[in-house]
Amino acid sequence: MSGDRIALGIIRKAHGVRGEASVEAWSDSPERFTEVSAVTLVSPDESSTRDAAIESVRIHAGRALVKFGGLDSPEEVQLLQNWTVEVPASEARKLDEDEYFLHDLIGLTLMDDLGVARGKVIEIEETGGGVLLVIEGPRGRFDVPFAADICTKFDLEARTIVVNLPEGIEDL
Repeated sequence: MSGDRIALGIIRKAHGVRGEASVEAWSDSPERFTEVSAVTLVSPDESSTRDAAIESVRIHAGRALVKFGGLDSPEEVQLLQNWTVEVPASEARKLDEDEYFLHDLIGLTLMDDLGVARGKVIEIEETGGGVLLVIEGPRGRFDVPFAADICTKFDLEARTIVVNLPEGIEDL
């Protein structure tokens, strides 16, 4: 993801025979794809991009089925598997208080409730079980579930997250 674009989701596979893509939404709702018409498709290694128009969107089983202009067969869509669907950062939706873009969390320092730094967020992983913050700490890397009872306070200006870490999580 480029600093001037926001990823809305990722192309997982082709759907049907008319060139629709099954897109996993990275926003809170797959309906977000109905609000945009022009996107940039970005390869997994970010070395290639392709501008695309969204011709139609329908929601199916929690995913957005997106028909991109110029992609008319499942074979063409499969070539774009794992490419992200991105829009200019200026088109990002406005966040409510206590909402964050996941990419804004990278680089934040985890502080425990005693004010001790426990590590920095170096990556975000979206798994079937939810979002994990990948932390580089003094004892190595460890994962922290992105959950309200663990990540209790965010201060983007101070670049910190106050956490209530479960016992032994740094040792996993």
